[in-house]
Amino acid sequence: MLPKSERLTKVDFVGLRPRIIFRGSFVDIAVSPSTTSRFACVIAKKRIKKAVDRNTVKRKIYHIIKDFKPKTPYLVIVYPKVTTLTGEYAHIQEEIRSAFATL
Repeated sequence: MLPKSERLTKVDFVGLRPRIIFRGSFVDIAVSPSTTSRFACVIAKKRIKKAVDRNTVKRKIYHIIKDFKPKTPYLVIVYPKVTTLTGEYAHIQEEIRSAFATL
């Protein structure tokens, strides 16, 4: 899990207009320029029904982000897809790493 200082809060989402820069088979990633790097993982109940599954996906995503943080400061929002549940960790990791390389 990322430290609280590196996660986006509900207040940070107010007025935020991120643009989607990456669409993959496991995640969509939206960014917005900022002075500090902060991250969020947003999963709709409509996509993944069970809370246990949503939390599992969030833990996977935050663990990957912790290893591959972009060097430039951005507000990053990760929107996981249903395929993240069944996908292999290495494939998800590679997709997020390649997305952060484009920043």
